[in-house]
Amino acid sequence: MSDKKQILEFIEKRTRDGRTVSYLTLVSQCGLTAETACDYLKRLWRERLIECADRPPRFHFRLGQGESIRDLRFELSERGQDRLRWQRQREREEKDLFP
Repeated sequence: MSDKKQILEFIEKRTRDGRTVSYLTLVSQCGLTAETACDYLKRLWRERLIECADRPPRFHFRLGQGESIRDLRFELSERGQDRLRWQRQREREEKDLFP
């Protein structure tokens, strides 16, 4: 897996199954390096496409003092679900236009 959409779809599936994702999950399941996995999580979190699964809502989208992205577990956010829905709709429309 090497693009943002694929990673987001992977997180969507895990969230649907009631499971969370950490950087180690991406390393072991997606074949990413630790650095790349952390970069994906930071980017998706910054864009609010994923949220921290085990924190109060006001801290869903930022690190606490002394925290590392490596300490956290994530799940797909509502915004992430909307993004994937929009991307899938767009893909269907493109298929209809260019069969």
